[in-house]
Amino acid sequence: PFEGLVVGSEVIFLYSLTSFAQARKTKEAIWKNRAHESLKKVKKLAKDSPSNYQHKLLLLEAECAFISGRIKKATEKYELAVAMSKKNDFIQDQALSYELAAKFHAEQCNESKASQYYGKAHDLYV
Repeated sequence: PFEGLVVGSEVIFLYSLTSFAQARKTKEAIWKNRAHESLKKVKKLAKDSPSNYQHKLLLLEAECAFISGRIKKATEKYELAVAMSKKNDFIQDQALSYELAAKFHAEQCNESKASQYYGKAHDLYV
């Protein structure tokens, strides 16, 4: 019912992000399944309106790669999400991309990159 509405699409995106976070935290398959279902919807939105949704899809794909242990793919997708958010002037999503990339790098024990990305996220949020 929400597919045509901006608010609805944002809910789908945030639901997917939340589901990936819960999947990472709990290791429960239900959260991973929910995240993947929402990701499919965002993929369709990105196909129909790439300048508005491609960066969101890239961020979700980064989170998906993260929980699947595909470190190189996650790193690439986070970088692309940041770049695409910036290109299309979605400052809040660029900040979010940096924040989630920082969390990813912290979990990979790359404290230098994590700190750098948390700083960039902070600067964009304020």
